[in-house]
Amino acid sequence: MQEKREFIREKLGKFSLSQIWLINELEERGIVTDKTELSSVIKGTRRGPKATEIIEGSVEILKHYEDKYKRCP
Repeated sequence: MQEKREFIREKLGKFSLSQIWLINELEERGIVTDKTELSSVIKGTRRGPKATEIIEGSVEILKHYEDKYKRCP
C-alpha cells in the first residue's frame, strides 16, 4: 500500500494536479471523500476499507490520466 500512496503523491506532483481535482474525479466514480480524509489516506494515517477504496480509485484515475497524457502529441 505504501508504494500506491507514493505513486499518488508522485503523479499529482508530476502532472500538477490538486487533491481537489482528485476528490472530484473520485466523486464521479462514486467515492465520496474530502480533503482532510484524502490527505490522511495518502499519508497513511487513515486505514480501513474506505481508505483502500480511495487509494485504489486514485491509482486507477491517475494511471488513466497518465495514459491519456502520454498519447497527446
